[in-house]
Amino acid sequence: MQELIEKYNIKKLFYKRYFEENAKQRLRMEMLAFLLFKNGRFINPMKKEEFLKTYVKEEIENFYKKKELNIPQIEFCITTKCTLKCKDCCALIPKFNKYKHINMSFEEYKLYLDRILENVNSIRHFVLLGGETLINQDLAKMIEYTCNLEKINIVELITNGTMKFPNDLITELKRNNKKVYVYISNYSVNSELQSILKHQQQIIDTLKENNIKYQMAENREWVREMGFADTPSDKITTEERMHFKCFRTQCNQVLNGYIDICSKAATARELNLLDIKDSVDIVNSWDLKEDLINFYQNDYIDGCKYCILSSEKIMPAIQEKEEI
Repeated sequence: MQELIEKYNIKKLFYKRYFEENAKQRLRMEMLAFLLFKNGRFINPMKKEEFLKTYVKEEIENFYKKKELNIPQIEFCITTKCTLKCKDCCALIPKFNKYKHINMSFEEYKLYLDRILENVNSIRHFVLLGGETLINQDLAKMIEYTCNLEKINIVELITNGTMKFPNDLITELKRNNKKVYVYISNYSVNSELQSILKHQQQIIDTLKENNIKYQMAENREWVREMGFADTPSDKITTEERMHFKCFRTQCNQVLNGYIDICSKAATARELNLLDIKDSVDIVNSWDLKEDLINFYQNDYIDGCKYCILSSEKIMPAIQEKEEI
């Protein structure tokens, strides 16, 4: 591996964010496809490291020799509206309550997605989320369109489990149950949310009855959301933040026509909380493929310079108190 890194002069962060992450997502999606959809082959978990090494080498060769560009994971935030108002939301969604919410139309969705796919060979893991995803009235159309795209491997729909699934969405999820699955957040340990989570079991029963694949999140603790610092830290690189195990660096997000490193950075850009200059402009880019490559190669990410990370464990989905 070191030979290839030296041969192509691959920077550490590019290696981690692109080649290593592609290998991880590729392996994860193959295992998920076999587990949920009975597609592909069984991969022995004991041999994961062997597969990862092979996949990293292949991704390096694909990028430099075949000129391929594969996106490991990308999230489309199709609405900033939410049924909850979580104080420690990692995407800072409650901040939109003071501004104009974003609700992506199907036309906008198709435009952004088509532009990206024109410039890449594949998207390993495609995620639809919010806010609360089911608030967007075009969600069923989005699922139908996305699942028919060969360049997208697996589609994940994330919901907080507070809204019943409409019939048109059930129809599309059922029709495309070899490619899409539902991921349900689990906030059951928070007793204050019992009333708003009253539909959760009914949602699960409906998914089971229609043979729609789903996963229920582990009932885990959250970490305190600390927001952003007033001044940037030039001493902390994005690579160092990844060593801190910041999961956000994997969650590149599309919001209102731009790609940012994570949902927190996307909110900061959209609401002018920070001066973020390294977002990828999907529609107006002159060379979107080159801009995407540069996005993965950046050693410093604007949002990371200001982001305050915390390790303080807290109750999940603590709700903000209504202002009096």
